[in-house]
Amino acid sequence: MFQILLLLGFIIPAIFFLITQERTLLAIQPANRLMGPGMVWLQLIPGFGLVWQFVVVRKISFSISKEMEFVKDDSILGISAQTVGKQNKRPTLAIGIIYCSLISIGIVLNLSRRFAPGVPMPGPLFSLSGMICWIIYWINLFGYKSKLKQMAVSNR
Repeated sequence: MFQILLLLGFIIPAIFFLITQERTLLAIQPANRLMGPGMVWLQLIPGFGLVWQFVVVRKISFSISKEMEFVKDDSILGISAQTVGKQNKRPTLAIGIIYCSLISIGIVLNLSRRFAPGVPMPGPLFSLSGMICWIIYWINLFGYKSKLKQMAVSNR
C-alpha cells in the first residue's frame, strides 16, 4: 500500500507538469512550435523518457524564443520591441537541462547501488537536487506560458 501511495506521489505531479509543458506549447503559434504539444507525453515511457526529456526541454525553450522573436517583429502588437528584446534568448533552457541531467544521474547512480551494495553513492543527493531544479523549471515554464497567453490576448 505504501508503494502505491509513493508512486501516486510521483505520478500526479508529473502529470500536472506534463500538462504545463503541453499548454505552454499550445500557447505558441503552430508556426513557431518546434514540436507538437502531445509529444511531451512520451516522457512517461520508462527509459526512453530519460532521453526524451532533454529533447522536450530544448524544443520548448527554442519554441518560446521563436514566439518571442515573432512578437518582436510584429509591429501591430501593443508590446514594445524593447520589452521582448530583454527576454532571455533561450528561456528555461539552462535550468531545464540542469534538472534533466541531475535527475538522470540520480537514477543511474541509484540503480548502480544494486550492483555495488555497501559503497556510498551520491544518487539521492543528485535526485533531490534534480527535484529542486525541476520545481524551479516548472515555475519558470508556467511564467512563460502566462506571458505567452497575455501576448496572444493583446494581439487580438
